[in-house]
Amino acid sequence: MRKQDIWNLIWILAGNSLYALAVVLFILPNGLITGGTTGIALVLNHFFSIPITIFVSIFNLLMFLLGAIMLGKKFAITTLISTFYYPFILGVFQKIFGVSSITGDHLLATIFAGAMIGIGIGIVIKVGASTGGMDIPPLVLNKEFHIPISVSLYAFDFIILLAQILYSDKEKVLYGILLVILYTVILEKVLVIGKAQTQVEIISERYKEISELISKKLDR
Repeated sequence: MRKQDIWNLIWILAGNSLYALAVVLFILPNGLITGGTTGIALVLNHFFSIPITIFVSIFNLLMFLLGAIMLGKKFAITTLISTFYYPFILGVFQKIFGVSSITGDHLLATIFAGAMIGIGIGIVIKVGASTGGMDIPPLVLNKEFHIPISVSLYAFDFIILLAQILYSDKEKVLYGILLVILYTVILEKVLVIGKAQTQVEIISERYKEISELISKKLDR
């Protein structure tokens, strides 16, 4: 295994762990509503008492198959880690922390959960994988139709939030919308880290000499 592959694996595990930690510490204890696979799981858990971990495992497997078909072998291999690791670490954190919460302030919980989820999903996607589940359809749409990942992710999450309106009060719906906005914005910021480039246009008869000089300065 190459050094880069090892780093990618570490980032995938770290991203999924951060995502699961946000769910266990902030979303579940405070009864916050959210999008993604977890959001669907919360809806089914409320109406049909389907365990969140079991649903996440099955749904992630189905989305993994979709990703493997549409996005290729490399994506499938890296996402396979998330498909099984996320529900596993989610279950582990639930056993460790139970239903305890760091804060009972819903706004504070929303902000921290949004930041952690956005960073978690972002660093996983950045290394060419995904956290599985509802992260895969936006990636497929991005490949096939060049729709920005954050845009389609927000659209899907908004629909999932509407489903949770059926049993959540209006205030929680507002927190849910804020949560989705936060993690989609932060996700987009994480994805563009390191991609910013500066273009320098040299207008001079000695442009070759100047260009070589600048290159030497940058290489130091």
